[in-house]
Amino acid sequence: MISIFLPIKKTSRRVPNKNISRIKNFKFGLTEIKLLQIKKLIFNLKKKNILANLVVSTDSEIIKKFVSNKYWIKLHDRPKKLAQDDCLDQLIKEVPKICTGKYILWTHVTSPLFDHRDYLSFVEQFFAQKKHKSGFSANLISTFLLNDKNKWISHNRLKKKWPRTQDLKKFYSVNSAAFISSRENYIKFSDRLDNNPLPILTRKGAEFDIDFIDDMKYFKKIFKS
Repeated sequence: MISIFLPIKKTSRRVPNKNISRIKNFKFGLTEIKLLQIKKLIFNLKKKNILANLVVSTDSEIIKKFVSNKYWIKLHDRPKKLAQDDCLDQLIKEVPKICTGKYILWTHVTSPLFDHRDYLSFVEQFFAQKKHKSGFSANLISTFLLNDKNKWISHNRLKKKWPRTQDLKKFYSVNSAAFISSRENYIKFSDRLDNNPLPILTRKGAEFDIDFIDDMKYFKKIFKS
């Protein structure tokens, strides 16, 4: 059983009404788009004999009303203390109390290009291996990297100054489209990941995240087209 956890805050400092601003025919914008994607994911998981449910955690009365008549969604009425700007750690600790699945898939409405096919691939890749009990959607960084100490961390320049990019050290960036971990890990580590997470590469472009007004304008433009 997988519990899909979708936190949706009422307020957004950088993009006003970001999560519910109308996008073309979607009155509730990013929230409505993401719910449709997750509904398709649950349907496809069921065909593979994997049960999943969705938990929407929100402090928005508009979103609460919107999801209240959807039988396949469990609503978590998020208290004010868990809807502040810097309360992620506290929310993470609450998640295993809210979600009952053996595994918890945490995702966001702000990754609208990460659709049901991406989620399905993400879940399948995670369950296809046995080494890791947590994983995250990732982008592979394979380029020349210099840190703030003026040290090259991508390669050893004493051995070769400019190696082929495919021979550089591999780094993975967290793009936050999806996290998956056992419920046991949430309780043990108070985190979405344990000490040995699996980076699961995201389809190019699907990692797009709406964080600023220009991101929203860009998404509305490509969505319209």
